Amino acid sequence: MRIALISPRGVGMGREEDNRKTREIYETLHGIGTLEELMSCPNSPLLTIAAFADEYFDEVELIDEECRTVDFDRHYDLVAMSFMTQQATRAYQIGDEFRRRGVPVICGGMHPTAMPEETLFHADSVFLGEAEHTWPRFMEDFRRGEPRRLYSDPRPVDMTTVPLPRYDLLQIQDYRTIPVQISRGCPHDCEFCASTKIYGPRYRHKSVDQVVAEVEAIKRLRAHPYVYFTDDNMMVHRTFCKELLRALTPLGIRWITHCDVSIADDDELLELAFAAGCRRVVIGFESITPQSLRSLERWKYERLQGYAAAVEKIQSHGIGIWGTFIVGLDGDDRSVFQRVVDFARDTNLYAVMLAVPTPLPGSRLYRRLKAEGRILTEHWGSYTLWNVVIQPRRMTVEELEEGFRWTLRQIYAPEAVARRTQHFKEIYSRLMARR
Repeated sequence: MRIALISPRGVGMGREEDNRKTREIYETLHGIGTLEELMSCPNSPLLTIAAFADEYFDEVELIDEECRTVDFDRHYDLVAMSFMTQQATRAYQIGDEFRRRGVPVICGGMHPTAMPEETLFHADSVFLGEAEHTWPRFMEDFRRGEPRRLYSDPRPVDMTTVPLPRYDLLQIQDYRTIPVQISRGCPHDCEFCASTKIYGPRYRHKSVDQVVAEVEAIKRLRAHPYVYFTDDNMMVHRTFCKELLRALTPLGIRWITHCDVSIADDDELLELAFAAGCRRVVIGFESITPQSLRSLERWKYERLQGYAAAVEKIQSHGIGIWGTFIVGLDGDDRSVFQRVVDFARDTNLYAVMLAVPTPLPGSRLYRRLKAEGRILTEHWGSYTLWNVVIQPRRMTVEELEEGFRWTLRQIYAPEAVARRTQHFKEIYSRLMARR
């Protein structure tokens, strides 16, 4: 039997007007090649599902639509997709076409977990949450020709039982970064976040040996990989993280990950992270408008006054920060755009990822804005985080769109990029001089 594991295309799947506006924005920006560090990365859950599929299928094919074309004429006994909201529009097109040809389709991931009834219009079975417990049960039903419509299991997966992902299925030359998932779960409860719908708030992690084995498997495919640890909050468990960093140090890799701003409190952690190859961290500052940040998450609000000092501390260790900000929150007026530009300039952030409020299904934000009647469209391909899909509270849609464009153009103007580049050259010169 042959199975196709498909990651649907997510870029350019919005409404034509949204796609046009996106092209116009990003064609004018400078120094955004570093976006590839986050955007050019394969689908991590499918690599793990591929490891489970080995037991049941003679051939396992991995198809990333950002790199390869789906061949609808090729015979498959089963098609499986994992996707997020911005990929849902395309996922439904793929599901409909394969089912029209008589091929059964199953779906899992963030969006299907949040919107199972909708997904079932385009798939035969939907997996809710983590699939490690439910996959064997599905395969038993599938072999008997009696698959159920929904599969779920509330038990959190023991991460030490997760198999080695099938990195060998990748066309590895297509990617800038290679994903490794160390942990699941995040203790923070941000209103806009949908990942806790799948992974929950409790932090669970693989063993150090597991992570090392995955990195070594990647190194057999690419001698000097750039690894993307895809965890929501990799460094939240300090004791485990430091043990892991010491084990990663001799492997000689470079990597990027997500964490929160509290890593600035731990000099030992920062020193270990740099020695282990950490060169970038993605930190969700979310907002520098107090009333907006307070509405998102209390913990981050209480750290707001220390944001600038934290940035200086972390970056002084040679770790550049991808700062993420949401503009157009309910507490924001048009002054928010200049505030973000000023903060990025004054702190010399390595890079900025800007977003507008996006009510991803499964999040508290989605439920609230749905109840308030402020969601303007549920064309999922437009849920890219940079297309305006809600009615802002303190500005018009047009003001948010223009402010978003203006902010990006200021941050990614040639002179701004040059200033940040020079800042990091000076940091690395100082670090090298100490050795």
